Amino acid sequence: MIISLLNHNVVEWCSNQFQCAAMNDTVVKSVTGPVLEQRTWKIIVVGDMNTGKTSIIERYCDKHFIEYYRPTTGIDLKKKTINFENKNIVLSVWDTAGTEKYQSLIQLYYRGAMGLFIIYDFTNLNSLHNLDIWMKNIDDFAPSNVVRILIGAKCDMESNRMVSTEEGKLVAKHFGIPFFEVSSKNNINIDDSFLRMVSLINEMESENTIKKDFVILEDKPTACDIDIPSKCNC
Repeated sequence: MIISLLNHNVVEWCSNQFQCAAMNDTVVKSVTGPVLEQRTWKIIVVGDMNTGKTSIIERYCDKHFIEYYRPTTGIDLKKKTINFENKNIVLSVWDTAGTEKYQSLIQLYYRGAMGLFIIYDFTNLNSLHNLDIWMKNIDDFAPSNVVRILIGAKCDMESNRMVSTEEGKLVAKHFGIPFFEVSSKNNINIDDSFLRMVSLINEMESENTIKKDFVILEDKPTACDIDIPSKCNC
């Protein structure tokens, strides 16, 4: 009798636990919703030394600004996960050194890049003039369809400006790419420039998917009846 009663209680307890687990599972599903598509996009930030590349990345990824950074040696990586059009996107943002001795290393990292920010410092005219060198490297080593955006950094330092906004726009127009003036210190246009990058990469990826799924049907001539000997006895 006692054993039977114990067995009954055990069965009832297990049943209750199962029901609770099922309810919890339902709650988790309702809270989390459908599983989102996930992508990993590689974005590289290039430009001369001291143009503010690291500050831009830190402001976007970590939401803070540090006045002085030691120059980047080689390559650094920051990651940020965002949600865009029902996709979980992991942005791998690569910070590169601006000195010539690291160029051969940086060129290796161009492979597989989805987006490139090309940075100049609008208080330093030479950093604008050197954009031709950066663009040539990108042409030579980056994927042909990589998304490029030109950034004029340090727009909070208006009193030290050496490159006008119009000059920046003309350079961007020459290369056929979008243009932003940004300030990491005052958080001006940082999020907007990254949002534009994400949007353009998303468009590029969608177009590539469409091209892969689109099948071109070639018109092939079919043999005419007159080319085939008739087997009709009529």
